[in-house]
Amino acid sequence: MKIKNTFVTAASASLILALLTACNVFQPTPIPTPLPTQTPQSLPATGVQYFFVANKLQIPTTQEQTQAFAFNVDGDAQNSLDNKFGDLFTLLASTAQGVELQATLDQAVNAGQVVTLHVVKANDPLDDTSVSWSIFLGQKTQSAPKFDGSDNFKIDSTAPVTPPIIGSLTNGHFTGGPGNARVQLFLLGKTVDVDLTGVRLEADLSANGCADGKLGGGLSIEEFRGKILPAVTEGLNLAIKADQNVANTLLPLFDSDRNGTTTVEEFESNPLLMMAVSPDLDMLDASGNFNPNQDGVKDSYSLGLGFTCVPAVFTAPEK
Repeated sequence: MKIKNTFVTAASASLILALLTACNVFQPTPIPTPLPTQTPQSLPATGVQYFFVANKLQIPTTQEQTQAFAFNVDGDAQNSLDNKFGDLFTLLASTAQGVELQATLDQAVNAGQVVTLHVVKANDPLDDTSVSWSIFLGQKTQSAPKFDGSDNFKIDSTAPVTPPIIGSLTNGHFTGGPGNARVQLFLLGKTVDVDLTGVRLEADLSANGCADGKLGGGLSIEEFRGKILPAVTEGLNLAIKADQNVANTLLPLFDSDRNGTTTVEEFESNPLLMMAVSPDLDMLDASGNFNPNQDGVKDSYSLGLGFTCVPAVFTAPEK
């Protein structure tokens, strides 16, 4: 992990705190049952399959990126853009400046440790009213991929296969969803697989790959607290142990009991992070079914990230 010897200033921390005090504080919410499967949409009857691998995954670490990768995930009438994941990592990038959030993910993708495979089925890669976009987790590669179309990847057979995201292509721009997807991230040295519901996806597509891709969806409280927050706190603790200057920056901010480490509980109660670790979406109804904005209970966190992809060789499972 690459560490910088930089210090967060009191002024920047005070500014973030001032912004957050105007917002709602964290309120514990019961952990819901596993995410439900959404109603399947009609698959394209015909089409050519295009095979791609993500050569870039991008975590939002600025307000501009958070907005750029956001969707109206729950489809509310206000058409508000949702990306609580981006809010959290933007705050971390501002306060924990000694830790490289994007760089560790870049290294994992470039080394073939995080492999995300895509299959797009369309009659025309530029304009088609019925297009499917499937996302698969790939196996780690033995050597670094070249990302030049010659790489031969294997799908991870232990990962669940979710139905394709259905959408359309207009002038080479794909818009699709909602759907489900499993996404693999690499956060501060920790691999994290999360399942998203209400997934929406956009990207500029051609036979040569995709650009300006963004994917967003709802992350359950169980997934967020059980996977995202532990990975972040473990990664920060590794950074604290590795560099005393980083420790001097992070411990006063995130170690409330002054024992030399930070925990998920300290994260959730931290005044700098309370808003960013509070659920913001009502994705499920009272029966636990996917039915956004029905019971008024915030049961999910919005997540949005960016990606690009290039041609690849692999075999997709039969549908």
